[in-house]
Amino acid sequence: MFEYKTAPFGQFEYHILEHKQGGQRLTFVPSYGGCILDIQIDHTSIIDGYTTPVELNINRWGKSGLLFPFPNRLKDGQYKWNGKTYQFPINETTTGTALHGFGMDKPFTVLSVHTEEDQSRVALQYSYDGKLEAYPFPFNLQIDYILSLKDGLRVEYRCWNTGVETLPWGFGWHPYFSVSKTIETSRLTTPPIMMVGVNEHMIPTGKKYVFSEFTTTKTIGPTILDNCFAFTEADSNLFKISLTGEKGALTYWQENMPFVQLFTPPDRKSLAIEPMTCNVDAFNNMEGLITLEPGDVAKGAFGVQFKS
Repeated sequence: MFEYKTAPFGQFEYHILEHKQGGQRLTFVPSYGGCILDIQIDHTSIIDGYTTPVELNINRWGKSGLLFPFPNRLKDGQYKWNGKTYQFPINETTTGTALHGFGMDKPFTVLSVHTEEDQSRVALQYSYDGKLEAYPFPFNLQIDYILSLKDGLRVEYRCWNTGVETLPWGFGWHPYFSVSKTIETSRLTTPPIMMVGVNEHMIPTGKKYVFSEFTTTKTIGPTILDNCFAFTEADSNLFKISLTGEKGALTYWQENMPFVQLFTPPDRKSLAIEPMTCNVDAFNNMEGLITLEPGDVAKGAFGVQFKS
């Protein structure tokens, strides 16, 4: 039977969905962006997450953060919408860009919890009132974490426009998956993908390039990745990536999210597989950008399965 419990975590409180016999456990912090601290499937922890409240509060590398109202980078932190220019703070000085929106530390409220013998679900919600000058567009965002013995972790998101204007929207997640002590020995498999060409500021140039290095399973080895990719499979909204190592075999998937960022962090202990609804700088290039009329809803899902 799945259980749900909470416990103090420094200035925060972490929440746990757990099936002890089945070896399934999800640990997350609703009050800090719904951030996932740990995912355990088949008795094995599969992400590199924050282990202390100090680490979480610093939020270095944005581990398992939810990214909204845009993922990835925004050129010069600026965009134009309905004839008006808006400015986000520049929070990545090396590229002079705004990075990952403003949602990673925002407080979510627990709406509901359901636990059953073989499945559990918790629904979280964040309500934004449009108070920031950089993004004066109110919305509600619901995140459902669903942990099951059969299917591992599934995450569903729903965003609806609660304002009176059309709003631009993008969403992503920032997990670091770890299936080996180092990623050099991990094996990666991707579906057909196109690498997004970028300039020295990591902003798209408008070009895309065929990237077939891992369409056949291959050891990551010394490969360095910090690239956005667009999926190319026709007539498909479901995309899967496999990562295998000494811990076992991981299958990651995303639905209605046609872009992904792959990133090998400097410590080489994990691989970030970051689902995105849109391209880098989508508020400007409009590629994959979701526009929501008042009352409209955007939704999608992503998740992970694992076998040790």
